[in-house]
Amino acid sequence: LLKNPGPVIIGAAQGASCFGPAYEFLFILETALRKAKIRDKVPMIFVTPEPYIGHLGLDGVGDTKGLLESEMRGKTIKWMTSTRIKKVEDGKMTVEEVGEDGVAKPEKVLPFAYSMMLPAFRGIKPVSGIEGLSNPRGFTLVDQHQQNSKYKNIFAVGVCVAIPPLAPTPVACGVPKTGFMIESMVTATAHNIGNLVRGSQPDQVGTWNAICLADFGDGGIAFVAQPQIPPRNVNWSSSGKWVHLAKVGFEKYFMRKLRQGKSEPFYEALAMKVLGIAKLKETKKG
Repeated sequence: LLKNPGPVIIGAAQGASCFGPAYEFLFILETALRKAKIRDKVPMIFVTPEPYIGHLGLDGVGDTKGLLESEMRGKTIKWMTSTRIKKVEDGKMTVEEVGEDGVAKPEKVLPFAYSMMLPAFRGIKPVSGIEGLSNPRGFTLVDQHQQNSKYKNIFAVGVCVAIPPLAPTPVACGVPKTGFMIESMVTATAHNIGNLVRGSQPDQVGTWNAICLADFGDGGIAFVAQPQIPPRNVNWSSSGKWVHLAKVGFEKYFMRKLRQGKSEPFYEALAMKVLGIAKLKETKKG
């Protein structure tokens, strides 16, 4: 692309669920092109199945719609929403927008010199097609304790968990499973398996809270959703250069934790407690 600048298409395919990385890739690439002094030679468009920019599979968090649209307008990035990919050929992508009434608009052919489209996820074959264990896309069905209702010895956490879409959309959009949300699933699961080992029943429920720092190369957007699935107790978003710096700092901190084999140092747990961001819901005993 640096040697032969041309149109760029970034986005996500129909059925995708983790939209944050697509936005990050878009803006980090835009920043890199500006630094290389060739941004003026590279038209950019974002193609997404989301019904609006900043939906994120979560019906937005805070003002992610306004913040992301503003960032894209300010950086001269066009976008297409409620759009599905029909086919991809060498140097061109055929896409189709769908109206709110479900009626498809005429197909458009978009030229590109470079493209990155996030795919839709699906479950793995060993657990797919088993009644009561997985949904039609192979994701594992679980209850509030992360336990499968039919096969009590099976728990699931993370991307493999089946979460139904929040509401119907013109083009299929999945629900993302973000890092802190998955940590809350894992924490609940660990406690619940411990309960089974001790002869009692699962009683811990993950909060499914979400904390996200989306890095845009020289800025970014942050949001906190408690819980991730609306309606929420906390629904906050913000933007600025501080997000980029915070993301860089967090990545260094996270890698250091991994090298030291620590999952949650006491000071991290204390900070989360002060901020009122928990991994487990309060449960009533007795």
